[in-house]
Amino acid sequence: MTGVSNPLGAEVARQLAPQVRFLFGCDVADPVSALEEMDFVHADTRHAAIAKLIRQLRIDTVVHMALTVDSAQDGRASHETNVIGTMNLLTGCTGPASRVERVVVKSSQAIYDASPTDPSFFSEDMVGPEREGPSATRDLREVEQFVGEFALRNPHCDVTTLRLGYRVTEETTLAKYLSLPIVPTFAGFDPRLQLLHEEDAAEAIVRSVLGEHPGVFNVAGSGVVLVSQAIAIMGGRPAPVLFPYGRWMARVGLRALTGIFLPGHLADVLAFGSVADCARLAAEFGWSPAYSTRAVMDGFARGKAAEVIEAPSPPQEYELQVFLQRRRRQELRGHQPGSTSLVTRR
Repeated sequence: MTGVSNPLGAEVARQLAPQVRFLFGCDVADPVSALEEMDFVHADTRHAAIAKLIRQLRIDTVVHMALTVDSAQDGRASHETNVIGTMNLLTGCTGPASRVERVVVKSSQAIYDASPTDPSFFSEDMVGPEREGPSATRDLREVEQFVGEFALRNPHCDVTTLRLGYRVTEETTLAKYLSLPIVPTFAGFDPRLQLLHEEDAAEAIVRSVLGEHPGVFNVAGSGVVLVSQAIAIMGGRPAPVLFPYGRWMARVGLRALTGIFLPGHLADVLAFGSVADCARLAAEFGWSPAYSTRAVMDGFARGKAAEVIEAPSPPQEYELQVFLQRRRRQELRGHQPGSTSLVTRR
């Protein structure tokens, strides 16, 4: 798994750990909490060494969650993480030295962008017109193009791409924006929002890893809320002072007024809305997100949304984690629990 240091990645790792024989996690930062069943290594997908790691560890399933969409990084840094990182990862999954049989990629509903000419619902076959679009949207389209080409070249490998809907947690820009007491909005516009609960996001990824569901799937809660309704649920008051056809200037003004950096794709959504059709997900998985969009919004407003973030682990807990991992591997290889010797079988 890549991207295990972010809260969603950590939750997916926690759920997968008891269900798989070996779990390897990598990221540039430490996970938010120590997980005994996961072997963690500091690794950056932007470096070609990630391909060697996949082959040397004889990985059979890759879960790629190190994609940044809601980020304050500059466009170049995000592009390197998303596009170059995905290319390096897929390179490791290719060739006779690779044992990869399944790849699950966390994408985003942001791939569709948003404009006044959009359809009422986006299906998986619609990625929007080939216009310039915000940098995050362009990156996602490029990432999914690489993933699609990989799937065609490797028919023996099940490849699943999940376009996760917008989420509201303490870390997301959308949540911070909607939590303002006075919310600057785009004058004359009240678009539809579609949201996804963190629990449902984790569940979709886990089901993709443990099942066989190749293809591209929208993942979002049922129903919609208008921006004005979301603001009212949060107890705020809308202030229609932004202009939708000068969104770059509006984003600059919003940051100056509130200190919130609004990514370009999110500014488009807050002007024109975005709703995805999740019928393919329900038909293929036999499952749909448990939380509706309204339930996600209500839960966040009450402060009772399920938390997937555990308290950060102190440094000594990581030392204990490594010790316990070592004992577990010894037991799996047939060693006595009390043994302290290390044997590497090749």
